[in-house]
Amino acid sequence: MQLKRLLVIILSIAMLGLADNAEAQRNKYKKRRQTNKKVSHYKGGVRGYGRFEPYYFVGANINAGNYFGDLAPVNKAASTDVSFTRPGFGLYGGYKFHHSIAVTAGLNWVRVFGDDFTSDPTGEKSFPRYARNLSFRNDIKELRVAVQLFLLPNYGGPSQRLPFNAYLSVGASVFHHEPQGKVPEADYQSAQDGSVAAPQAGEWVKLRPLGTEGQNLGIIEPYKSIEFAIPVAIGAQIRIPNTQLTAGLELGFRYLFTDYIDDVSGNYVSLDQFTDPLARIMSDRSTVPFSSKGEARDLTNLRIINNSGVHNYFIEGNLGSGIDGSIRGNPDDNDMIFVTQIKVSYVLGGTTRKRAKYR
Repeated sequence: MQLKRLLVIILSIAMLGLADNAEAQRNKYKKRRQTNKKVSHYKGGVRGYGRFEPYYFVGANINAGNYFGDLAPVNKAASTDVSFTRPGFGLYGGYKFHHSIAVTAGLNWVRVFGDDFTSDPTGEKSFPRYARNLSFRNDIKELRVAVQLFLLPNYGGPSQRLPFNAYLSVGASVFHHEPQGKVPEADYQSAQDGSVAAPQAGEWVKLRPLGTEGQNLGIIEPYKSIEFAIPVAIGAQIRIPNTQLTAGLELGFRYLFTDYIDDVSGNYVSLDQFTDPLARIMSDRSTVPFSSKGEARDLTNLRIINNSGVHNYFIEGNLGSGIDGSIRGNPDDNDMIFVTQIKVSYVLGGTTRKRAKYR
């Protein structure tokens, strides 16, 4: 009888234990289902974590172009003048295939400008440039490809972009250029009083076809209108909240494989060798009493000589003025272009998210 009671008690305890275990299993399974459901709806709360997802982007930029070369105010590295700054624009696209690397390609148009009138007429080194009185403008049309190396790695997808990042950009570009010069109102080489009219007076004309350094006379080879450059830049960008947009600022320069972006590189050609009066006038503008913008020049420290029946100024210093073989530019250093860009890009994709899959 006692044994029977003992068996009943043992069985009752066992049944209670099984019931508790079953309830615990049900609660555990319920919690697991809730966890899986949360994970499957996870949209990425922390940027910078997770598996990187590549994405494409397209954008546009506004350019501010500046120039350093033979017509800079002084012969000093990166010497330029803020008045040289000219506008431009561009379009670009890219592919970010790595959490820290993207490749880009774009088309740019930027105008560059230079004028000897900005040189200091009282400076020992800058006065010869002021006396030379050359000027130009050039519309650069560029196709550029580059690699962007980002300072901060960005894991996750396009919708998990960092709020701020910085980068270094290095690439290659091919560009078309055609320097132009403004024709003086008169042929001051032939008559100092301006009584002889200049052909195409007041117009901007292409300088390359004129051969202002003797290219058309067989003295030197003509330069090309299509050239190459190495673009290098640093930039910073921010993500515009709750959008697919990114805004940025880029500061860069182009090292050019030409010294003729300004149509100036070598020596003067004697003026009496030119058969085209326009080429003669545009090759040496030191006799013109005005700048390309019409400002009166200070000619106090210049003296006039007569070279083969044509008047021009003689400049004491390291630059000549139309005398055969005297220095017009410096062929040892190529020109450079500085480009500042304000950029806005749109990220393609990133608005939809895949659910996590669990077995």
